[in-house]
Amino acid sequence: MLPLSLNLFGDVRLTHSVHGDIALPRKTQMLLAYLAKDGGSQLQRERVAGSVWYGKAEDQARHSLRQCLFALSKSIGDASAPLVQADRRYLLLNSDNVDVDTWRFEHLLAENAPDAMRQAVALYNADFATGISYEDELLDNWCAAERTRFRELCYDTLAKLTAHYADVAKLDEAIEAARRLVTLDPLREDGHRTLMRLLARAGRRAEAIKQYSQCREILRLDLNVEPEAATTKLYSEIKGDSNKAASDPELSAPSPDADKHQQEISPLTANRRRVTLTVGLFLLTVLAITMFWPLVGQ
Repeated sequence: MLPLSLNLFGDVRLTHSVHGDIALPRKTQMLLAYLAKDGGSQLQRERVAGSVWYGKAEDQARHSLRQCLFALSKSIGDASAPLVQADRRYLLLNSDNVDVDTWRFEHLLAENAPDAMRQAVALYNADFATGISYEDELLDNWCAAERTRFRELCYDTLAKLTAHYADVAKLDEAIEAARRLVTLDPLREDGHRTLMRLLARAGRRAEAIKQYSQCREILRLDLNVEPEAATTKLYSEIKGDSNKAASDPELSAPSPDADKHQQEISPLTANRRRVTLTVGLFLLTVLAITMFWPLVGQ
């Protein structure tokens, strides 16, 4: 176990394995989040100072960086190695001394195994560095892009886990993963549909119908739109109320099975009509001959 752990999902938090959480000033949080980028690659000292202490003169920014590193080292205390390796030109977050949740998240995803994916999504308890905003526009854009990237990675991983659990008939685990999909991005209807299907498959039809109502309400409140046709069609199938589906244009959707059935019965109906017409013409002919035959004989 490494002596320090740095959590970047949610609020930035540095924890000592013995002494617990270490109080971090806002600029120190910004510095550590920045140093953790790209797996903790080496960064130029002047660039870091100018980005984190944006707007300050170059000398002031370098001085602030030195003060920050000194205070950080002092607050850590008896750690076996420095958290940040620093020389006159470069800074590097020491991977031999700190466990970073974002690094571990991506390492677990690289294994591409269900158990590793489960551990990875358990690490993701909030967006990346939620309490941080940088004065430097480029750095702030990077931070926002990281939030989006990690959220998408988590969503895709949850979708894979959901499919895996469904395939091995672990419906409770699949439903739990699907609920996290909906929580992570409630505006994505594919997550709602996945959860609805799983609930219906588990025999929890009322919950599946309720999930559709929740999806519809979220979309109305946030986007002022109705659910996609695929979502309403799934709702109709789960509800199984054909009369309602037929009378409500928002819920009705053409059934492929119904179209196929119509194609099958149409030739039979046409044949019956031809037979009826032929018989009718024959009877009319016989009646005419019967009525007019005596006149012909005279």
